[in-house]
Order: sequence, then structure tokens, then C-alpha cells
Amino acid sequence: MKTVHTLSLAIALAIAPALVQAQATDPAPLSIGGEVRGEITSRSSLNHQDGSRSQLYRVDLREGEVATFKVTGALRARLAAFLDNELVGSSNDRGETASLTIRARRAGRYTIAVSGTDASSYGPYTLISSRVDTYNGQALRVGSTIGDWTDGERELPLQIDRDGIYTIDMMSDDFDAVLALDGPGVSVSNDDGGEGSNARLTLRLAPGRYRLTAKRYGSEGASGAYRISVTASSFETGDLREGGELAIGSTVTGLYAGRPHTYRFTLPQRRVVRLDMRSDEIDPLMRLSGQGVQKEDDDGGERLNARIGMLLEAGTYTLEADSATPGAGPYTLSLTATEVPEGAGGGALTIGRPVETALLPGMTDRWSFEVRSAGDYAIEMRSSQIDSYLSLTKDGNEVASDDDGAGGLDARIVQRLQPGRYVVEASALDGDAGGPYRILLERR
Repeated sequence: MKTVHTLSLAIALAIAPALVQAQATDPAPLSIGGEVRGEITSRSSLNHQDGSRSQLYRVDLREGEVATFKVTGALRARLAAFLDNELVGSSNDRGETASLTIRARRAGRYTIAVSGTDASSYGPYTLISSRVDTYNGQALRVGSTIGDWTDGERELPLQIDRDGIYTIDMMSDDFDAVLALDGPGVSVSNDDGGEGSNARLTLRLAPGRYRLTAKRYGSEGASGAYRISVTASSFETGDLREGGELAIGSTVTGLYAGRPHTYRFTLPQRRVVRLDMRSDEIDPLMRLSGQGVQKEDDDGGERLNARIGMLLEAGTYTLEADSATPGAGPYTLSLTATEVPEGAGGGALTIGRPVETALLPGMTDRWSFEVRSAGDYAIEMRSSQIDSYLSLTKDGNEVASDDDGAGGLDARIVQRLQPGRYVVEASALDGDAGGPYRILLERR
């Protein structure tokens, strides 16, 4: 879930009074490409609205000139830029370093305000300024890196001369970067595939002309500078998979490019199966089906990685490797299948006969039963060690689910059921937990 920071109005209200009050003292001069050292103290200009204090600097800019200002040091700082007492730009609260990039609307003397983030923010700082060389419009090529500035979105041509795997990075200290690529057989985008909130696309491209779209996340937010680089990837195309047979005990590497890859595997006997899909560049999503199983997972592994752990019957299964969010990049997919320990759960349920069993850590037990006559039925899962969770399905479609319906951390589903075969999945709400439990099917 994203939060778009719209701080311009708040910062304007907070800093503008200090700007007006400080007019009696001329702002200190600052030249583009230079830096100055200062300190916010109790003697700095006071903003009576929020108690913060500011130091002001003046800088001359030509029309259309783009400049970046950054504050380093102990001060927890904010930056704002004014022209004729009108706010033209402000830093956001992303990261520990305050950074602001502005494009001069017209030639003139601009005022840069350095302030603390609140009334208790004091300390020394260094204000660094630099000029941004903006993109000249030529087609990007492999090995190139360009810098630019945007207050909306920018389209840039990309020329690829030979078939290969390439990584395209969009990096910004000023906003949350979003990068899209369209061209021959390709239409993908990415938000946070790079470090932090930077964007990255790693994918295979054929020779041709492509269109990159660089923009910030959300309809509102900070303008600022960004960089785009295009590099040849170290991946060898022969080492990458796009689906096919998945051997038990294997780990394969795939390259996702906006469409799911379909894998198949066969279990000769009932087994404890674990599937892991990991990636630093996409948000892995897996869908498992076969032998009456319909299972999907997005974030069951560490961070945004996907994991499915289940007791599966013998047979052939299909696995889709996908992404929960738009993007393109490499992933690894691994499959392990081990013998079922004695006392593990799963199997057939009989009305009125409770089963005492155990849930393996990170696993899901599958129980099946037949309903011969319509009526009200109750399924209950009780445990002293795990937070029970039940899901009831018929023909692969969920009928009902429950977490704490039996009181405490125990689960209960009460449902009117029509004749047919049903499957109950018993698991822990904390996906890594395991322990003994009791499951009971009753007719009301």
C-alpha cells in the first residue's frame, strides 16, 4: 500500500512566515555548484506557526535552469524554494537527507530556506547545490546513463541493437520512481524493483526501438531529478526458464516479463511439499492446482516472496509463477518433497468422529468429506498451540473460511451444504507455526 506525500502546502505554511520575518536580514549568497555550512540554533529566524527555525540563502538562476539542493549533517532538515515570496518547490520526507530539485520558471533571484523539521530540530548542516544537465532527447543505448528532471512524466526512446537481457534502472532521491517500457512484444512497468523506491526492469529484449516512460508514483507528489541507466545483464539466456517440467529437489531461475510461467511436477506418492518463489525485483505470486487442489500465495515467504507448503497426494500438479504487481525481472523457483511424518494430518473426515493430529510448521493439511444429504454442518479446529484457520472449498471454489469462530484462537465453520465432495484446508494463521490440533465434522 503506497502513501503519496503532498507536503508543499504544509511546508509553505510552515516556512513562509519565517521567510517574511527574515526579510530584514539579507539571505546569504549561494552559487550553483558550491556549498555552504550553517547551523540552526535558537537564534535562527523563528516561525511562530510551528516553532521551527530557518536560515535563508539566495541563488540566481536562468530561465529553464535545473538545480538540486541537498542538506547533509546532524540537522533534521527541510528545504523550500521561493521566488518573490511564492513557494516553487519543497523537499519531501523520504529518507534522512533533505533534497530539492527545481526548474527555474523564469530568470531571477530565488530564495532557498533551510529549516528544521520541527521546533526541536537544531544542529549544524551543509547545503550543497549542483546543476542538473537535462536529457538532450537522443535515443538511449546500452551502456548509457542520463540525468533529467520532471514534474510529470517523460518519454524517452531506447534503441536495442542485439538480442539479449538488459537491466534498466530509474533512480531518484526526490520522488518514488515509476518506469514503463513499451515496444516490440513488450509492455511492462515497475515501481519498486530497484533499491528503496527506485524502479528496475530486467528483461529480454529483441533488436528494435522501444519507448521508456519515466514518472513519479501517484497523481500528486514532488517534482525532481532522476537518472536512467541501461546495462547488459550478466544472465545467460540458456540458463533461464519460462516454464516446463519442474524436478523434485531442483531450483530453477526464470525471467518474468509480465506473463505467468507455467510449470508441472509429478509426485509418485503422498508427500510434504514446499514451493518457494523468490525475487528482489518483482513481487512473486504462485498458483498451484491439480488433484483437487487450488492454492494461491503472494507473501507467504520472507519479505514479498511467495511460499506454499502442503501435504499433497500422488499425482501431477501445475504451478504458475507470476507477479502480484507490474514488473519484470529474475526469480528463483524451488521444489522440495519429503516423506510424510507419522501423525501428520490430512485425509478423510467422518461425521461425528474427531481426529487428533498435528500440523507441520508452515504446512496446510487437506481433509475431504462427502455430503450425501443437504443440511447444516459444522467443522471445528481446536489447538492449544496454534491460531487455527479453516477454509472450506467445493470444486476448487471457496465456500467459507474462519479464524476465531470457535472462541479464542480456535476456528469453526457452520454452513448449510448441498450434496457433493468438499475439501477442508486446516492451517495456522501464522503461516510458519505448527503443533497438535483436533478437527471435528458434525451435522447440526
